[in-house]
Amino acid sequence: MLKKIDFFFKKTITKMRWQELLAILILFLAFVFFRSERKEMSSILPQLHAAKTIWITAGILLTSVYVLLQAFMYMSHFRAVGVPLKFADALELFLKRNFLSVFLPAGGISSLAFTPRKIQRKNYDKKTVHKASAIYGFVGIVTVFLVGIPVVAYAAFVNKNFGNSWIWLVGVGLFIGLVLWMVNSLRKKGLFYDFIKQHFPKQITNINEFFGGEIHKKYFYLTIFISILIEFCGIFHLLIAMLAFGVNGSFSAAAVGYTISVLLMLVSPFLRGLGAVEFTLIYILANFGFS
Repeated sequence: MLKKIDFFFKKTITKMRWQELLAILILFLAFVFFRSERKEMSSILPQLHAAKTIWITAGILLTSVYVLLQAFMYMSHFRAVGVPLKFADALELFLKRNFLSVFLPAGGISSLAFTPRKIQRKNYDKKTVHKASAIYGFVGIVTVFLVGIPVVAYAAFVNKNFGNSWIWLVGVGLFIGLVLWMVNSLRKKGLFYDFIKQHFPKQITNINEFFGGEIHKKYFYLTIFISILIEFCGIFHLLIAMLAFGVNGSFSAAAVGYTISVLLMLVSPFLRGLGAVEFTLIYILANFGFS
């Protein structure tokens, strides 16, 4: 009897697609998420009732602008690799990946591997889609850093109460510099390319195919510009949250808090919303004098 049951489950799991297994995992993680955050969630409604309506409305409108900008960014970075993605498809791709990122470890990066079936049916080249996703993820991290540099400089020289936030950005800057060097070395077949060729020769074909296609600079720079606008949406969203609760809003506090927390959200091994981001944001805002 046990052998029959074991055979049934093995056969069932074999037939299930990985998307279905992922959906089950997400449902389980969603249950864990809402259970662990139930106390915080139960306190949201009273706080929203106490908040200023005009700023809550402004936050909702800004969220709409943010979602639209994300869709346009998806369209532009797919265009950069020669794929004409429609607005509706771009919007669906962002919303589904954004939802997945809530429940996946390092969700900001790991969710980029997901592609909806609607887009899969269009028979785009898989390597081109992955290349476009890599551009999206990399540009997102770079623009957070680009926006964060002047912000931290402003907080350091004007307010002088930014705590140790600059250490985070220095670390991220070194990481981005290393990634840029590795990408450039792979593209121009330099030192890192030779290292991969010597130790992982089977990957060379994939690397050559990945870097072989042309990137349209016009759409690549447009992607960077849209991404910078998205970063400012995030900063102003945190600023609006401050104003909604009647405290004196601080642009530098909102900018530094957003910059550091979004970087943690991208690479944190913990699920988004389960402590790492909130703890960091609380620590940074406390350095700016918030209770």
